[in-house]
Amino acid sequence: MAPTTASFDQVGYWSPNTASVDWCENNYVVSYYIAEFWNTISSLFIVALGELGLYLCPTKEKRFKVAFRTISVVGIGSTLFHGTLRHKMQLLDELPMIYAATALLFICTESKYGPQGRWFPVSLATWLALTTIFVSITGGKVQFYTFQASFGILQLAIIFLTTTLHQRQKSIIKTWNTPSTASAWLIKRALGVYAFAVTIWLIDLHLCEFVNGVGPNSVLKWNPQFHAWWHVFSISGVYFTTLLVTFQHYVEKGLKPKVYLWKGFAPALTLESNLKKVN
Repeated sequence: MAPTTASFDQVGYWSPNTASVDWCENNYVVSYYIAEFWNTISSLFIVALGELGLYLCPTKEKRFKVAFRTISVVGIGSTLFHGTLRHKMQLLDELPMIYAATALLFICTESKYGPQGRWFPVSLATWLALTTIFVSITGGKVQFYTFQASFGILQLAIIFLTTTLHQRQKSIIKTWNTPSTASAWLIKRALGVYAFAVTIWLIDLHLCEFVNGVGPNSVLKWNPQFHAWWHVFSISGVYFTTLLVTFQHYVEKGLKPKVYLWKGFAPALTLESNLKKVN
């Protein structure tokens, strides 16, 4: 977190800060109207990647439309939060992250175990409602760590479901005329990119005084903006994960999804060899 120094306590349009966390970027340095400039700008990448995923989505199934659109919503909330460092804007950043992860959990669970009936979405909705209320009415470390715990549990559950489903589907994929390595490719990139993102997030959170570029204990002469890079790499990991969840869902449906690079750089899925979209 940001240290309490004059360099970080500059007054801006949205002052005073009311969020439960202040990241390791000098506040109001680039613009009087934007609290954390680089964290705000990098949040727009989240919006763009969510919309790209929605555009390239190979199916019209609502669950996948929701999964990609929630990425965009996270980006919008993140932009508002880092631009203002206000508590209400923080909720617009953090709560959509929980909603997005829950959407992936729902898809993963039904892909692995089959349709669960009405009780499952009702249970998830109830849990989301209670989490939303608790995170909204608390503040400080209680709010911060409650959110982190909730989000972390969802992430671990998704990792468990996707990796175990990958092991189960290996035998299915081997029967294809052209066996695919796409699932393993997506898993490696999702976990690798996200692990790197978490590493720099932890550095930004716990070692800010050593990397902020301005404090007396900083070993760097400039701030590498680790939290801004967290936005870029973490959402790339989420994008890979969403592709993986989609891939596994349609393997269970008896289709043969494939990964291709849209415009030569953006990973995307096709569900038919002629690249036609499937409803």
